[in-house]
Formats: sequence, C-alpha cells, structure tokens
Amino acid sequence: MSVTTTAVRQDPRRRNLNILAGITALFVVLAVVAVWQQASSLAPKFEQRPFFPGLGDRLAQLGEIAITSKSGTFHVRLNQGRWVIPEKGGYPADPAQVRSVAVGMAELTTLEPKTSNPEMLNFVGLGAPDKGGNGVQLVLNDAMGKPMADILVGQPQGAADELGRTGVYVRKVSENQTWLARGSLTPKPNATDWVDKNVINIARDRIKGASVTPPTGPAYNLSRDNKEQMDFKLLDLPAGRQLSFEGSPDGVGSAILGFDFDDISKADELDFSKAAQSVTHTFDGLDVTVKVLTKGADHWATISAAGANPMTQAEATQINARVGGWAFKLQASKADQFVATRETLLKPVGG
Repeated sequence: MSVTTTAVRQDPRRRNLNILAGITALFVVLAVVAVWQQASSLAPKFEQRPFFPGLGDRLAQLGEIAITSKSGTFHVRLNQGRWVIPEKGGYPADPAQVRSVAVGMAELTTLEPKTSNPEMLNFVGLGAPDKGGNGVQLVLNDAMGKPMADILVGQPQGAADELGRTGVYVRKVSENQTWLARGSLTPKPNATDWVDKNVINIARDRIKGASVTPPTGPAYNLSRDNKEQMDFKLLDLPAGRQLSFEGSPDGVGSAILGFDFDDISKADELDFSKAAQSVTHTFDGLDVTVKVLTKGADHWATISAAGANPMTQAEATQINARVGGWAFKLQASKADQFVATRETLLKPVGG
C-alpha cells in the first residue's frame, strides 16, 4: 500500500473531496446525456409519405408515358383503347408493363431525404439523361397531354421486402433534392423492352409436325403420329443415312414454342420473297408459317396462320390480326432452329 493511499484514508476531508468530485463528474455526464436526448427529441423527424399523393386516384386519366434515358426518348400512348409505341410504328405495348410503371409511381413511398448536391447526382444514378446521366425519366400525361407526374429513377438500394418492394433513389426532374423511396418501380429504358411479346402461344401437345424449306438444301417434313409420341420423325430420311440422334428433329419440329424476339419492324420494309420458311402443323388443323430472312448479321421473321376448320380458322384470324404486317428480329439460334437444313439433323456421311 502506497504512502499516498494511506494518507487519503487517514484524512477524511481529502476523502470527502474525492467523493464529491466523482459525484460532480457523474452529474456532468448525465447532464450531457439529457441535453443530447432533448435535442434529439426536438429535432425535426421526416415522416414517410407518398411521393405522389393522390396519383392513384387519377390513373384512369392516364393517356401517355414518356420515357427518357441517355439513349433518347420514346412514348407509350393510349390509342383507341390500346397501348402502342409510336416510335415503333405503333406496335402494341405490353399492358402489364404500362400498369406496372403507373401503379409503381402511384404507390412509391418517400422514406428519407438524401443529397441535394448536384455534383453527387450521378453517384446515385440520378444524373439528367439529356445530359448523359444514367437516370431514367418517367412522365405520366393524361389523355390531353397534360403532365400528371414526373420522376427520375436512379439506383436501387437494399434487398426487396416481403411484398417485393425495394429501396430506390429518386428525384423530381426540376429539383436537385434526392430521396430514398420504397416501391416496385423498375423502369425499362429501351422501347423494345415495352413491346408486347405475346405474339403466339401454341402448346407442344398440339404440334403434329413441320414442313421446312431451308435457305440451302432440300425441303423436308417432320411429323408425329400422336400427341403422346415424344420425338418427331424425319419423313424424308435419305437412303443409307441416319439421324444424328433419335431426337434431333425435335428442336425444329417445336421451333414455334417459346417464340421471342429482340425488335420489330414493318414487314414491307424487308423483302421476304425468297425467305426460308417453316410451316408448323397442329393435330387440330392450324398451320402457322414462319418466314425467316437473313440480312447481314440480323435475322427477321414474319408469321401468318391458316385454319382447316371454323375453330382453327377463328384462331388463325386472331393470330393474323396480331402479327400481320410486322417483322420480328430473332436471335440467330432461334432463326437456325426454324429453318435448319436437313443435313444438320443427320449423322455425317460415313460417320
């Protein structure tokens, strides 16, 4: 035990002063905490609220959505009861995508303010697209062209909640103030992402076969005897040749399944007079003709349908009304699937 400690214990006055000093220090700490708590309670708190109050009640007035990214502007417009894309020749837009954006904007909830520094906008994906920024601008207009709401959408933030909503940085077009909001709003910046991809849907069990006229080599036919038969048969099997494997014709026979495309064009802007083609036949009498044209590195297709009875003719009329006059840009693999040459289905000679 040190001499100093012993002296303190033997001197009551010194001991009492030390105790008072400790108590004073404690009160100082408590006072600081109290002041901090009071300041926190008096500080303004941001109240979460709809980003566009009342917009949901006015969506029935929606007549147009203008979408702008750094690659340009396009529109989705209501025309005689159908949503179309004027910049794509008036091709139908996906109504589900239109609804998703409109409802997504109406249900967007503001969580908290973020930066208002214009130099920071690009870091959250909210740079003005007309100045090369990565933000995507959405403007909702009513049927008379009057603006209903506008927003710039930037980077998503965080994981989705149980309702599929995520955080996202947004701001008004005319303001630098950015906000973290929550909702289901994922704008697609390219016009081709808005087109209606529901072109043709035929179940595999309906497909009887296909008649194929490839760009080179002989035409050939594929067929199944019934719906339960899994593989298509090559009816034009050359003497002495074999299929490369038992199911090699299946991809060509069922090429119409999962029809998808990357872009659209007016069909009369391309020359399909010498195009290869595949005609899909169904057991119930529907024929669907897909003509495939290769132009440079691109592959384009037209679709037409015909029915052998009143039921399938009605279906064919609906298909033709939807696809008539249009050409669809296919991926190379899909184009090759439709009009593969007969040789690609066979084992090599001598193999």
